[in-house]
Amino acid sequence: RRVRKQWYQRRVRGIVNGMKVQLVQAVILNLLFFCVSSSTKFVLVGSMGDLAKKYLWSALEENLWNASNHVQVFGAGRKPSSEGELKLLEILDRLPERPTSYLTLDRIEEKLNAVLDNMNGNALSQGRDNALKLLKKIFVTLQQKNDAFMKQLSQPEKLQAHLSDLLSTASEAGTNLLSFGKDSLTNLLAKFAEPEGSLSLEELKNTFQDLMMSSSEHLSNSGQVLQESFEDLTNLGKPFKERVKYLQLKTSEDYATFCSHLKDDLVIFYLSIPPSAYVSTSEMINENCNNKGKNTRVAYEKPFGYSFQSAQSLFSSLGDLIGNNNIYLIDHYLGKSITQQIPNIRRSLKSLEKRLNKEHVSSISVNLREAADCEGRAGYYDKSGVFRDMLQNHATELLALVTMNISSSDLPGSKKELLESLSVPNKHQVVAAQYHSYRDHRGAVSYTPTFASVLLFSNLEQWRGVPLILTSGKSQAADKKDIEVVFKSGELLHINFKPAVITLDTKSLLDGDFAVTENSYITLLGNVINGDKTLLPDLNTVLASWKVWDQVINLNTNLLLHPNHKDMVVSHFGKFLIAGYTENPMMEEHIKFFNQAFMVSDHEEHLYEHLALDLVRVIRETLDKSNKVHIALSGGNTILGVFKYLLAYSTKNSIQWDKVHIWQVDERCEMKNSNAHNLKAFFLDEIQEMPSSNVHLMPVSSSGCEDVSVYQSVFEVVNPSGKFDYVILGVGNDGHTASLFPSSTTLSETSDFKLVKVAAGISPVRMTVTFDLINRSDWVSILVTGADKKDIIQSIRSGQKYPVCNVKNAQLTWFIDEILL
Repeated sequence: RRVRKQWYQRRVRGIVNGMKVQLVQAVILNLLFFCVSSSTKFVLVGSMGDLAKKYLWSALEENLWNASNHVQVFGAGRKPSSEGELKLLEILDRLPERPTSYLTLDRIEEKLNAVLDNMNGNALSQGRDNALKLLKKIFVTLQQKNDAFMKQLSQPEKLQAHLSDLLSTASEAGTNLLSFGKDSLTNLLAKFAEPEGSLSLEELKNTFQDLMMSSSEHLSNSGQVLQESFEDLTNLGKPFKERVKYLQLKTSEDYATFCSHLKDDLVIFYLSIPPSAYVSTSEMINENCNNKGKNTRVAYEKPFGYSFQSAQSLFSSLGDLIGNNNIYLIDHYLGKSITQQIPNIRRSLKSLEKRLNKEHVSSISVNLREAADCEGRAGYYDKSGVFRDMLQNHATELLALVTMNISSSDLPGSKKELLESLSVPNKHQVVAAQYHSYRDHRGAVSYTPTFASVLLFSNLEQWRGVPLILTSGKSQAADKKDIEVVFKSGELLHINFKPAVITLDTKSLLDGDFAVTENSYITLLGNVINGDKTLLPDLNTVLASWKVWDQVINLNTNLLLHPNHKDMVVSHFGKFLIAGYTENPMMEEHIKFFNQAFMVSDHEEHLYEHLALDLVRVIRETLDKSNKVHIALSGGNTILGVFKYLLAYSTKNSIQWDKVHIWQVDERCEMKNSNAHNLKAFFLDEIQEMPSSNVHLMPVSSSGCEDVSVYQSVFEVVNPSGKFDYVILGVGNDGHTASLFPSSTTLSETSDFKLVKVAAGISPVRMTVTFDLINRSDWVSILVTGADKKDIIQSIRSGQKYPVCNVKNAQLTWFIDEILL
């Protein structure tokens, strides 16, 4: 009281008694708050460790000012009340103290305006509207310290006139809303207005209690509302910690006791607890609050499940218990000030919005790199890894904000459409790594990635073919948290989180009055209190995201876990991502012998790089002495890994692609199962310098393979030497290579190409090269990857004979995944 009194005396000079203004404020605030229909109970549920999160309490403190109705705050844990209260007090004592300037007339009027705004559209009588307008006018006049009005306050008859106008305005509407307390208010203000009079806060409180007794006879629930508004008034100067109560919420009985005292209150449970406890806690809320006709909302922090199936199961359970409309999902990146500006800028800058499409955009990158490592929390992190911790939620949500249809009236539906359009990346579009000291922090051997970069594409026509790159990692050289939209014109739309800026090249796109709210939970908790889900994740969009990331996570066991240096570099080439390509030669320890030939053994990812380098070497050497080079390739998915490094190195060191000719080693005689897809997609789409006439595909039509002599004739005309300069083959589980299968009569053919019949498998008729042509070639490499090839490699190693053993080229090299040996 002393502090408040001193403050009012400093703010309003010339008043005989500093408490007079406080009492006028009390009357005005209570009359305004009198119109509130019910209060809100906000319950932060968590362990003491979770309840120690300063950002949550700071956000709640801020929202007490912004709320348009009475909000009571509780910290709830499993500890008994006596112990829990002490622990909670220790936690709240760590919060920074509000500066004195926080309690200003501006802040109080902000709260009053929030009340008025909240009442717009309600079924209010004209009398109540007029009363509110008059009250605000009085308050504004007081705030502006109008000298004439100040003088009137010290004159009882003038004050009585103001009060009479106020009360008669309400009573004329026939509501008796304010007139029932006319005598109490008149006496109160009359005593206050006496020049020599004084009134203590205790007398004020007693008067209001009398007023509440009177009000309860006229209006249902008004006594409770007035009591709560009086608490709001007297709480204005209290430290936040004195406004928070502790609850023990451990058992179903605890929830029953708490909820039994609620009437028409809105109760919000914010669950800052392990996701594994979401369902059991929601069951107690449902049983004791939700099913008892209470108005409840429940907020859940990410992660929302650990996979598509677990998320689907979680949402199904929560929907049955709480109701989907009452579920609020919290992703703190969506509450950041800069994040909220993205849709605003897209809507307001039509010229920019028109350019956000495949015609103008070269690529979009979302970067969430952190300098912090996992020390102290590696046990938790190891269960999630970078995919679940950052990419599936934060990064994906940010990508959607930039790429979804922002003009749609159904924004959750628009976001869902965008996420469902994302193609599932293959292993050549994902780079994973683990920083060097992570296992020390984990205290055990772990293969959990702490860094990842993922290349996605959308099937929506607006974004078809535009690379969408999401990157996140721990223990990076520095924080880099931003979104980069690179335009084909060379311009850059840069959305940076810290410092918070949005620029198009160097021009800022933010309004001059843009202010950063450091604590994103202020906005998010306000959304929950006000029932606004605009900035929150949607159940359906979360599931759509999981459908993509589930399959990315499943790729993890096949990914090379790069040693993650702080300056980790990931390069994007066409439809591929490559980590730290340096054109390093094969190390001596990787070169061995296998089946009487040279062998390179290494991790699968490194094999692709080694083989691509070997191919580039041959292309260069051949073109130094000839004007053409002829390469024969298999068309399966294995070759994609070689393609991405070939593209990277050809970009770095120019290759005369117009002199390179590509041939197929085999083809299925069915268009729907053609081997040619990857060859066409790479050489014709990714390498712009490659003439389409240089890619020689085996002739297949809707009726099957054409006469093999057609391909033979083309080969002889284009390649008079009659041999390939380089051949890359694979191996099947039965030991076949190209389409040269066991027991095939083609194994001893001396012609270059042959049609063969396959006993089983896809496409019984195929066209293939023969061993005679393979063995005439200058260089031959056999690439073997995949765990399913282990048996065949071990059998060949033991001396068993398979078709692939007929490759007798003098320059044969096997490239074998080290896990197969």
